[in-house]
Amino acid sequence: QVKNESVESASVSTGSSQEEVEESKAYMRTPAVGGVAVRSGEDALLTCVVLGAKGRPVLWRRAKDLRVLTAGGVRVTRDDRVEVLHDDTDEPLPGPGIAKGGDVWALVIKSVKASDAGLYMCELNTEPPVRSFHKLTVISRGLTPPENQNVTDSYSANIPTLSSLALSHNYTDCCVAANVTKSCLGFCSIQTILEGTGQDPETCQPDFPAIVKCMADGRNHVPCCVQERVPDICQDVCRGEFTPVTDNIKTHYSCASYMEKTLACIVEGIELLPSPPEDVEVDPLNEKQLNVSWSPPVENTDSVIEYVVNVTTLRSFDAHLIDPSESSIKNNDTMKTVLPMTYKVPPNKTYFVVNDLLPFTMYEITVTSYNIHGSSLPSYAIRSLTLTPGKMKSTDVAAAPKLPDVRGCCVAAGVNHYGCVDKLCDPTKTFEIALQVTDLMICAPWAGVTFGCLANGMDHTPCCRSKGLPESCLPLCSGNITTLDFNHFKCLRYMNSYTNCLLRGYGVLPGAPSRLYLTNIDTDYAVVHWSPPAALADTVQYYNLHYKTLQAGDEYRVLEKVHSPYILEDLESNMDYEIYLEAVNEHGVGDASPRLIFRTQSQVIEEEEEVANSYNVTACCERVQLAGVCMPLCSYDAKMSDLRMLAPLCAQDFHKLLRCGAGGRNHEQCCARRGVPASCRGVCAGAYSGGVNSCVPYIGNIVQCFEEGTGLLPGPPRELHALVNSNSVFLDWSTPQDGANATSYVVYWQKIDNNSQPYSYNTMQSTYNVSTYNFTTFIPKGVGSGAY
Repeated sequence: QVKNESVESASVSTGSSQEEVEESKAYMRTPAVGGVAVRSGEDALLTCVVLGAKGRPVLWRRAKDLRVLTAGGVRVTRDDRVEVLHDDTDEPLPGPGIAKGGDVWALVIKSVKASDAGLYMCELNTEPPVRSFHKLTVISRGLTPPENQNVTDSYSANIPTLSSLALSHNYTDCCVAANVTKSCLGFCSIQTILEGTGQDPETCQPDFPAIVKCMADGRNHVPCCVQERVPDICQDVCRGEFTPVTDNIKTHYSCASYMEKTLACIVEGIELLPSPPEDVEVDPLNEKQLNVSWSPPVENTDSVIEYVVNVTTLRSFDAHLIDPSESSIKNNDTMKTVLPMTYKVPPNKTYFVVNDLLPFTMYEITVTSYNIHGSSLPSYAIRSLTLTPGKMKSTDVAAAPKLPDVRGCCVAAGVNHYGCVDKLCDPTKTFEIALQVTDLMICAPWAGVTFGCLANGMDHTPCCRSKGLPESCLPLCSGNITTLDFNHFKCLRYMNSYTNCLLRGYGVLPGAPSRLYLTNIDTDYAVVHWSPPAALADTVQYYNLHYKTLQAGDEYRVLEKVHSPYILEDLESNMDYEIYLEAVNEHGVGDASPRLIFRTQSQVIEEEEEVANSYNVTACCERVQLAGVCMPLCSYDAKMSDLRMLAPLCAQDFHKLLRCGAGGRNHEQCCARRGVPASCRGVCAGAYSGGVNSCVPYIGNIVQCFEEGTGLLPGPPRELHALVNSNSVFLDWSTPQDGANATSYVVYWQKIDNNSQPYSYNTMQSTYNVSTYNFTTFIPKGVGSGAY
């Protein structure tokens, strides 16, 4: 038995035929994303419809490894279960748009196995290649294949659907890691979404940003969504983003009719596209170079053909705000173009040095994986500062001083228990004692020797006291202890601090960072500078920055592995902060720098200045005498709650709201792009027919187009006058009051007989920005004329 790819095989192309296909171009009918589902042991048939091949060979490949299965009518693979069916006769096949049998190439896989499941690629050998992708699902005998909801003849309309394999995309683990509410985990599986989660979506709306991000899985599904004509307003899910619904009317738009196509694109992308690069790091090398490094993506690693590094300039700081000794930035450097820069990197490299940057400038860097099918989403963004002029990053880290031979001291003093020597005579492991209480009890007889050797002849009591160790624990720090009892067990919680005091006493940790200061303090960020410590500066590997607000109860937040200068971001405006730094080397964390307190600047909310001649929707509503009770609706930021409440009261004035909202502009193209159905596009032009209730689900789509169009589209011409003579009409008008970006005018005109039905308007386009137009037409006397 052969299961035919009913939806996938071909689609109706309205009014098209083989003769209408340009001979120089070839293309394939887009297959259904759902593909074919067959039971294990049955035969599978994947059909590929190629128009305009003109004798060029068609290849079938496995998508995951690009292995060629067939070339033309010849089987290439050694697997004798595979064959290709192709009719070279000139007899027409049934179905519109298919004139010759040679258009269809079918891949047959006999007695399919579970390992046969996946994507297959039909490829025409052109430059560039023309490809289509076909999904095969193999269902075990214990499962029942889903009913095909779109079964038609083999040349039926090709509507993307989701097959049983598509439903297998389950991202629950990601949702759990993102702390999605347990009752909302039903949205973390494509199958559950389509079958119904049983959960009110509004209840789970706070979790949707995390759910949608997990669903997209770091892949860029936007190209597929564009191909499937998902409106741009509905493509946020294709990017792994979610726009929450609020009371603002612009957030109430409908994308429900595109959900299946969107999910189908996501499922296909999960199998085909690479995930983003991992572990992206950016290190400043000098004033004009940044080193970007990363790890390969986790998913579809072998398919990556290149990486793209994107570098965006965010802020360039003034020289006079830097330390005076570093103020040698030339003014003309800041005049360089700050457009985003992209760099392509081959797949065998996982690093790139960005050159020719501005000194002491903040850049944002992302890295994206690409393969032949598309790309991942960009990696998480990293922000980094280039160094100030004349400074170079130190890449050589010296070895830290060696630790004292505590183990040899213990053995020489007679400690003969290996576990005690290993646990209590290694200063780098003393913090582990808290997890090994039993070992501490076993080693109690040697306590005097082990803690004496750890002290190494020094009294660490002052350091231990400064770190809050209780008095009963201080003998451990001095090494003057003879026996351990249960009173000392409470010291176990302080073992991290105890270890740090030992290492400081040994002189193996770096000193405190010096000259801590800030520049460029803004409302939400500040640039932190510091100098290396006086002690063991050459052993420092990195620094840890601690910061907190001075509000009661606020805890320190730690930023690890930072270097000077560092941009401390995401701060609150008009807030007091405290910061300090610690240097870290191979042995541990050194002394803390002095605390520094600063206040961010106040956030001044400036009212947007109205641009001269900008469209004022409120003024329009006042001019047409909209009822006062309806004025809350005369705004592009109206509230949905107001619309529901005022709709019965404002029904008679609704035409005024639409007219003012449209602003004399035709927004139909925008509405079509954003998924507004044709029956509602008259509203987009400000026309009110009285039956707009069916358009309410698209109110957000329409209002967004209204607001966008008032800034892009010119307003209507004003003061149109016509001077008519026997055979011509002279038109005169004033330029639009709103939108001075008019570049040309189109004159619409129509001949009207007394008893005639309306004709389609004729148009004459003026290619110049003129406000007069003269055209000649013969108008028989007694008939009349009209010009618009």
